[in-house]
Amino acid sequence: MNDFQNWRADTEQQIGDWTNWLFYEALKKGTYNAGIHWLQKNKPEMPSSYKATAGETFSTVIRTIYDDAIEKVRYEAMKRPTNY
Repeated sequence: MNDFQNWRADTEQQIGDWTNWLFYEALKKGTYNAGIHWLQKNKPEMPSSYKATAGETFSTVIRTIYDDAIEKVRYEAMKRPTNY
C-alpha cells in the first residue's frame, strides 16, 4: 500500500509539473490568445463512448491538465495592464 501512496504522490507532483510546462509552452506562442488556442488545439478529445474505465479516467486527467494550463494563461493575461 505504501508503494501505491508514493506513486499517487509522485503522480500528483508530475501533474503540476506538466501543467506548468504546458503553461510556459503556451506563453512561447507570442500572444496569450495564441497560447490558449494552441492548448485547446492539442487537448485530447473525449472518447465517444465513456464507461469510466481506468484509461478513460486517465484521459480525463490529461484533459484537466490542459484546462488548468488554459486557466493559468488566462489569469496571467488578466494581470496585465490595459493600454488605455
